[in-house]
Amino acid sequence: ERFVQQDALLRACNVPGRLTGLPQSRGDWVVSAYLEGLNAYVDTLTEVPDEFAHAQAEPRHFTAEDVAARYRFTSWFQHKSWTEKLVIGQLMARHGVDYFRNNVLHFSPQDEQLIELLADPLQKLDLRTIQLVYPEAGMMDLSGSNNWAVSADRSLSGGPLLATDPHQPHLIPNTFFYVHLQVDNWEVFGAAFPGVPYFMMGYTADVAWGLTTGCVDSYDVFIEKMNGDSSYYGDSWVPLRHRVENIEIKNADGRSITVSETGNGVLLEPLLSELGMTEAIDPLFQTSLRWSLANVPSSAGALALLPMAKSSEQFGELLFEDDICPLVNNIICVDRESHLHRFIAATLPVRSGVSGSVPLPGWDENYQFPLATAADLIVERDPERQFLHTANNDTMEETGDFYIHNFPAHSALADRIRAVLNSKQKFSVDDFCAMQLDLLDTRAANLLQQLLPVLEQSSDEAVQLACRELRDWDCRAAVDSSGACFFYPFMDQFWPREFMFDVLGDPLVKKLPVAAPGFNRLDISHFMAPASPWLDHKETLARVICEKMKQVVLGLRNTLGSDHRKWCWGNLHQIEFSHRLSKQSSWAHLRVGPDPVGGSPFTLAMAVHTGQGPAGADGDLRCRVYHGPAYRLVVDLADHQHARFVIAGGNSGRPDSAFATNQYQSWLDGDYYTVFLNRQEIQASEVWQITR
Repeated sequence: ERFVQQDALLRACNVPGRLTGLPQSRGDWVVSAYLEGLNAYVDTLTEVPDEFAHAQAEPRHFTAEDVAARYRFTSWFQHKSWTEKLVIGQLMARHGVDYFRNNVLHFSPQDEQLIELLADPLQKLDLRTIQLVYPEAGMMDLSGSNNWAVSADRSLSGGPLLATDPHQPHLIPNTFFYVHLQVDNWEVFGAAFPGVPYFMMGYTADVAWGLTTGCVDSYDVFIEKMNGDSSYYGDSWVPLRHRVENIEIKNADGRSITVSETGNGVLLEPLLSELGMTEAIDPLFQTSLRWSLANVPSSAGALALLPMAKSSEQFGELLFEDDICPLVNNIICVDRESHLHRFIAATLPVRSGVSGSVPLPGWDENYQFPLATAADLIVERDPERQFLHTANNDTMEETGDFYIHNFPAHSALADRIRAVLNSKQKFSVDDFCAMQLDLLDTRAANLLQQLLPVLEQSSDEAVQLACRELRDWDCRAAVDSSGACFFYPFMDQFWPREFMFDVLGDPLVKKLPVAAPGFNRLDISHFMAPASPWLDHKETLARVICEKMKQVVLGLRNTLGSDHRKWCWGNLHQIEFSHRLSKQSSWAHLRVGPDPVGGSPFTLAMAVHTGQGPAGADGDLRCRVYHGPAYRLVVDLADHQHARFVIAGGNSGRPDSAFATNQYQSWLDGDYYTVFLNRQEIQASEVWQITR
């Protein structure tokens, strides 16, 4: 029952793809072989596996429709930028554009005109629609990754190098599992999701590729003029379309949900009403949502042939089918001839005139945007600098014919990668491994330049202690760092929320950052920009910041003792993760940690944490790291038979497996394993023979 809201939204927006069908693909033969093997294993089961028994379910055969739906869900799930548009639209309509102009990455004069045009309905938006996306969210929805590659001229070995480390929540089993396939003289090694024959990152003798979440904007939100069962479009009233989705619910009666649509997309307020989340719907204006893939069919074999590519150019040809790609990623590919390509692997609207950062008038024909072609999304080829890099940042800035990233992650990781790659001419595999373990926080260095002058205004003893420690901090989030103990708990306080509330008195800002995790340009410099109306509230900003820092210092004393010389980041910042079913006896032993760990959300060795924090009953500041590099891979195409990799826990989720947690300590220590593709070099642990 608790997932009905999310399921209804996914069905409404055709995320499973049932409404558009399953087109044929040249990769279907790979999918068929994959499903044949997978289902053959299902057929060997003599009893229901424990995980299924616990869920009161039974295994069934996987289908090509399942594979295609998994890709589509990945595209939907990784970056839900439409909630930011609702929040920003309402804040601007209520308080004026100038308050938030500097907090939005891309904002055009046409966007400002739209806020004025739609001011009345935007102020009345029912933001309970956001609960359809984050019904149980208690923290920001984060994702991140690093990815970079250099040509042979920048490599000590004389071969192109690639490093990739996708960041995901830490669990047992891991989000990814590693796979090695060999057929005759062809082989591939890399990482995949369960349930799909897709190497998200990997390499062959010819190519190596990696990816990051693209933070691309594949959604448009529309304000619709309504008249009963019709919406206004162009110069006439157009009847709504309705369909019924039947949702089966375990241990309960099923639900029938009516989905209503305009020509632009699914109406959100009627969906709220169907789910019992609202009683009153504005009869004059409602909100519709368009997802780029909603009316576009996508295949099961769309990504299956990527390892067959002989070059980075051919890799791009295999990444798109009829200009459609069911992902939302930045992908870098390098081939053995040192050709470098970067792709925006997604299906996106080509917006003109507007940036897409705010809602659009649903009745205006000018906002029917075409979808990008594959040619539009090959965004870098063989750059003069001879390297490519991405890290969930805005990779396009003001280049390109249309905006692709509206709500990207901070550029700190990408800035650090670029700085290191510019620091010398040639690199080795060891250099790339060291980069993946780098603990320098360039965002902290930037923020301290803004933060320290504000803190230094305070005469409070606790705040002054923080000033002294932060001035001496080298901005490395190391386990033994003292400065990190002050900086990161302070950042956890999310002072912009209280500052904005004190100035505006609007409860909407209290929903940040959960309601709009991509609305993240909230540094002191953004608020104190020239001509900003926030400048009139400098004293409020200083008061809030100093109060938050004082709370942090008091919390540190409560947590780590009164002697600040003994405080270190590793005493606060520890990693621990387990199996989803670890509360059940069969999986209770699948748990690792707690262990001290360095890193932050803005270091290449990423570590995102959550915890009780100063708001907790006892003021304890200790926190748990739950998100970071789930998988690390470094490839040198000069020696493709020996790559470096490590996975955060292990490559199995079975409670009786020796490989469920066996890589954890190596991962924690910053060590790597070597991939041996030459079978004569492999030390076998188990050998399975599968017969038909």
